[in-house]
Amino acid sequence: MTISYIRPIVPDTAPGNTRGASARIAGQPLPLIAVPVSPPQRLSNVLYSVATVDERGRVADRQMTAALNWTAATRLSIREHDGLLAVAADPHGVFKLTRQGHVRLPADARRAAHLGTGDRVLLVAHLDQQTVTVFPPGALDQLVLPVLQGGEDL
Repeated sequence: MTISYIRPIVPDTAPGNTRGASARIAGQPLPLIAVPVSPPQRLSNVLYSVATVDERGRVADRQMTAALNWTAATRLSIREHDGLLAVAADPHGVFKLTRQGHVRLPADARRAAHLGTGDRVLLVAHLDQQTVTVFPPGALDQLVLPVLQGGEDL
């Protein structure tokens, strides 16, 4: 039995060679993403999650509520501020977690933040402050679209 080997195809990357598509595209160098010299440090006391608002205004992330040590007995205040919703542990708060550990956003707060059933939201929990900030899709658009449209460098 004879073993035959398949030779690998390696594009020639010698200077002036435009045949190798991986080396150059139409004679131009490949674009590179600018990498920051030192990336920002990760905040260890902040958790991020994405959740869906259900038909009753409930948002569920049990890992986040567990990290905050929130239980069904935890009283909460929920306020709208600049299109975001701030949820905070508050002994005088009028809201509580559901028995299942969900945060129920009241209808007037959802309307103020332009949230509807099925919307996906970014939840940002600040463990030291015992708060969760809810970023609705419109707020995320305002944060992300300038970067995607080339208005800011990455």
